Amino acid sequence: MKKLINNSILLLLALTISCNDLLDADAENTISGDVIVDDESAQNVLNGAYFNLFGIYDGANGGELLGGDFKMIPTLLSRHDGQEISWQSDVFPNYTRFSQNNYTNVDSRIEANWLRGYETINIANNLLANLDVIQDPEARELIEGQSLAIRGVLYFEMVRLWAPQYSSADAPKDAIPLIDYPINTTEDLLDIQLASVEAIYTQIENDLGQASLLLEGKNLPKNRLSYYAVEAYRGKVAMQKGEYGAAITHFTNVIDGPFELMSSPLDAFNNASPVSEDILAIVQTPVATTGNLTSATGLAPMFSRLNSTGYGAFQILESTFGSLQKTFIPNNAKFYRSDIRHSIQDVSATDSPDIIDSAFYKTVVNLSSAKFLRPTDVIPVIRLAEIHLARAEAIHENLFITPIDPVALEDLNLIRRRARIPELDGSQSEFEFVDSIRVEKNRELLYEGLVFHDLKRWRLIDSDVSIAFGINPLGVILPIPQSECLASPGLCE
Repeated sequence: MKKLINNSILLLLALTISCNDLLDADAENTISGDVIVDDESAQNVLNGAYFNLFGIYDGANGGELLGGDFKMIPTLLSRHDGQEISWQSDVFPNYTRFSQNNYTNVDSRIEANWLRGYETINIANNLLANLDVIQDPEARELIEGQSLAIRGVLYFEMVRLWAPQYSSADAPKDAIPLIDYPINTTEDLLDIQLASVEAIYTQIENDLGQASLLLEGKNLPKNRLSYYAVEAYRGKVAMQKGEYGAAITHFTNVIDGPFELMSSPLDAFNNASPVSEDILAIVQTPVATTGNLTSATGLAPMFSRLNSTGYGAFQILESTFGSLQKTFIPNNAKFYRSDIRHSIQDVSATDSPDIIDSAFYKTVVNLSSAKFLRPTDVIPVIRLAEIHLARAEAIHENLFITPIDPVALEDLNLIRRRARIPELDGSQSEFEFVDSIRVEKNRELLYEGLVFHDLKRWRLIDSDVSIAFGINPLGVILPIPQSECLASPGLCE
């Protein structure tokens, strides 16, 4: 293990110890434990942690985490530029390397998200180290549970991007730093080291497991890490480890919760407030967004091609859905023509987002996704549709028998039925049903940043098709930023 004493974490420290005032959701969101003095200040600091976690805009170099780059970067990594999409590099040049799969450790987006991720972990660590100042027992449980959840979620998202795919059969591999205490002085940096993939996952499981116990039965809004959001993440962690029995339990806890699929998959997006399908959602307002047209950041400016909302850097080639692309079995939606998630609407670039009621819209030649139309709309992070598909996969992988388990079949058919495509009758072979789940995930979750992690977990990123188009093999990971490498020689060898 090599010690990690680096510029990024030193910068984190400088920011952390510089704040003297209590935080609110619109303030600078790096803090020291000194500002946590009572129930109110602890809640304000927790709000600041969510501000960071959700990627609310804090400058051109800020990492957007769940509200932006943790969706955008995996999407670009799993799509074929020039085959499925056309990335307009002149509009957002900082993302071009991801679309070409030749990113390096000097990419500003990699460094920005790394820094903001650890900055937010440090906020959570400060909260957990100062719980004794919170007088109200219920408030203390809520803050402790959410702080653990934020730390666990961030380590999970970061280890999936910055480390090899988890495998119990592998020898221990260095992944990313594991910091479970607050950094408030330079001395706190001296013992920071890279931890193994196994150690990071152990920390994630411990954090989310404790958070689940603390938050069960508590009433939290959908823009906070509730018990159900934590259980969804616990299921996703179990899937990454191939622990399908545990995943089934966690996903069932979520499905049995107070959620309901929208009548149309199109209704799950572009909402001013969370809907019944949302389990975890980022609520944006005109003054607190992950980015907008003016700042040229956030999801809507990248995806939208409407003059009032976006630049259309992410353009979709219509041939993606045609017969010529059917060889992309592990990485293509292959929509039925009757699938409403494939509906295409002709519009003018000057039209308002309000008139778009299709899954895609075409302004001249290229298509745009209608999932992210306005920078002030809710950004879904976890939807019930994802959890039904995940449970179907977990049940089937756990049993891997025919006839197909009826619960897994119904989970899959719920999503197909809603999309207006034929239901499966359960006569499929074990392998055919696996393929059906994978294709359905690609249809339903397209451009939400989720398919990349499944491809990596399924060992499909290094398929013949992917190699042919220059996709890196299974170990597709983001590099540790150059600032870390320069400050700790040998760290990045």
